[in-house]
Amino acid sequence: LNKGLTEAAAELMVNSVSSSTLKQYECSLKQWYSFTKEKGHDMFNTNTSIIIEFLTKRFQEGAKYGTLNSDKSAIALITAQQFSSDKLISRFMRGVFKKRPTKPKYETTWNVDKVLDFIQELPNNDSLQLKELAGKTATLLVLTTAHRLQTMAVIDIDNIIFTESQIEIRIPSLIKTSKPGNFQPNMVLPFLKDNERLCVAKSLLKYLEITKPIRGDRKNLFISNVKPHKPITAQTLSHWIKAFLKKAGVDTDIFSAYSTKHAAVSKAFSKGVDIDTIRRTAGWSKKSNTFNKFYNRPINT
Repeated sequence: LNKGLTEAAAELMVNSVSSSTLKQYECSLKQWYSFTKEKGHDMFNTNTSIIIEFLTKRFQEGAKYGTLNSDKSAIALITAQQFSSDKLISRFMRGVFKKRPTKPKYETTWNVDKVLDFIQELPNNDSLQLKELAGKTATLLVLTTAHRLQTMAVIDIDNIIFTESQIEIRIPSLIKTSKPGNFQPNMVLPFLKDNERLCVAKSLLKYLEITKPIRGDRKNLFISNVKPHKPITAQTLSHWIKAFLKKAGVDTDIFSAYSTKHAAVSKAFSKGVDIDTIRRTAGWSKKSNTFNKFYNRPINT
């Protein structure tokens, strides 16, 4: 509104930012509010010098490059500043990167074979308890599709299509990678007749069968293992997968559930799967450099 926009226009512009990003911005804006209040500045009407002073203060307090980038984006959301064309701020951020460069979360990743061997040793799906089957299904689904946990958490059972040869999962909901012109994820899970223990489609079918009497009218695929069996968040899904990885022998003090995607795509690449297929399966665009930059890691032996 301070930029001269109508309330309706401002609301639409805020909708362009995901709820998770807005939540991330909350911390930055609280810091910005405290700084401008202390200095006697207007937090909505500012200039380059004041912003650089704020970012410098945050840097001196230990903030990393990514945090400062988030701060910068949060301030841009509520002010009239055009950071993309501001040479001083761009130069400042380059200096921050050189002084405190960002590093990938994982230098290496775990070997998928370790988890697959563990699954092979488990009883068949009919003999697994709900908690065990839920962990197995979630882990296999991420390993097979390399999609984000956020995507897994919004799977709607009405968007699961069953055929004799495969299961298809469509994701019409808006997710992190949703953009105008981008295709929504479409996961295809073939039935593995020669190895049912590792078959994610079979595991998914059994999970749906077990949860049918307890899910009521809940449409989310993954629901809580305990009453009242509500739909779970990506964070809960992360706990499930991390617990399953730990049982399989993965060092979860180092690797989180989110490392499952790193492990899956790194293994696929090491086995000769072409990058375009990896990008398409994982939901990255053809021009995306995300795989090479963040996910392709040496596999621990």
